[in-house]
Amino acid sequence: MPRAGSARRYAQAVFQIAVESDELDVWLEDLSLLVRALESDELSRFLDAAEASAAQKTEVIRTTLSQSVGPLAVNLLALLSSRNLTHLVSDVADRYELLLDAHRGIERAEVVSAVPLDDEQRQRVEELLKVVVGKDVRMTERVDPAVIGGLVARVGDRVIDGSTRTKLSAMRRDLVDRRS
Repeated sequence: MPRAGSARRYAQAVFQIAVESDELDVWLEDLSLLVRALESDELSRFLDAAEASAAQKTEVIRTTLSQSVGPLAVNLLALLSSRNLTHLVSDVADRYELLLDAHRGIERAEVVSAVPLDDEQRQRVEELLKVVVGKDVRMTERVDPAVIGGLVARVGDRVIDGSTRTKLSAMRRDLVDRRS
């Protein structure tokens, strides 16, 4: 659990800096670039190496990334690497994006369907969810054949279950109740 707490604290600090400097989108891009940079096994291994000093790690970060990201993003990665926490960068970026969406009044929604949605279905579901929650929606999709048909949408604490599986279960319960 410390990992999640740490990522949340760093994301909140970055978000506060981004709001104060009015650089919300700049930070979003910088964090995305840091995540991509750490996909390099060579850089990632070096920043995680216990034998490398904090000064060496900072120099490599500055040399490698100072042309791509802002100085504060470079400092963030240097700080995380000095504490052997570079593995948190992806979580920090994800949590930052959640904070940014909340700040902009965008609600996250996960839609689970039996088969992939086509563009028209995706748009209709997104519009429906906007009406239901009264906010803009950022939708992610997942396919789960167990749904059988229809879909299940999760938006915040709400679950909208229009799946065939749930309808069949309700019918079964109803039939069992009628027999009793």
